[in-house]
Amino acid sequence: MDTRSADRYGLLERDCSSFLSAVFGANVRRLRKISKVSKVEFARRCGVGRPYLDKVEHGKANPTLEYLGRFAAALDVDPLYLLTPQSPLGSGGDASLAPFCGVANPVSSRGGDTDCG
Repeated sequence: MDTRSADRYGLLERDCSSFLSAVFGANVRRLRKISKVSKVEFARRCGVGRPYLDKVEHGKANPTLEYLGRFAAALDVDPLYLLTPQSPLGSGGDASLAPFCGVANPVSSRGGDTDCG
């Protein structure tokens, strides 16, 4: 990742690992809900326990590349997609990423791309 890419999401000023865990968790949770799969069933598909899935979805876990692949396969998406911010402050985004963007109000009136960086 070059400096410009990292700076776009404010990763030079923030804990990169925590940010990526939050992005990953938000994407997993959003896609699981869109797929209308229960946490128990999704955890089974990924080969993890429900408590671990809860940690992942809340950005409290730091999954290995193996688990990144398992979650991506269970959701039928490219693993890179799960690590890419998906409009956290716009419509349909995830307010849990707001602390990484340095904003008090996680609702953006303009929508679109992330307000980070």
